Amino acid sequence: MDLSTNLISEVTDLFKALSEPNRLNIINKLYDSEWSVSDLARQLEMEQSSLSHQLKILKNARLVKVKKEGKKRLYSLADDHIYVLIEQVISHAKEKRN
Repeated sequence: MDLSTNLISEVTDLFKALSEPNRLNIINKLYDSEWSVSDLARQLEMEQSSLSHQLKILKNARLVKVKKEGKKRLYSLADDHIYVLIEQVISHAKEKRN
């Protein structure tokens, strides 16, 4: 595998974004449906400002996307790659260690 310095940096940033437990909880909630910030904050029992900060990091890492619907901002996973990535990471974490 031939990885450029830029690509290595992007991959590192992606894993950094995934390495925080609150962000993984957010991704888990977004796995099946889109959520508004207020509903997601209530569901995850997080302050809205903290949640917004975490969503910004996930958005900058291109893990989530946002769409405006009236005054609400609805968040969802960015694309199918994210589903596959998360499924693979969870599968790997569940593997029995030899």
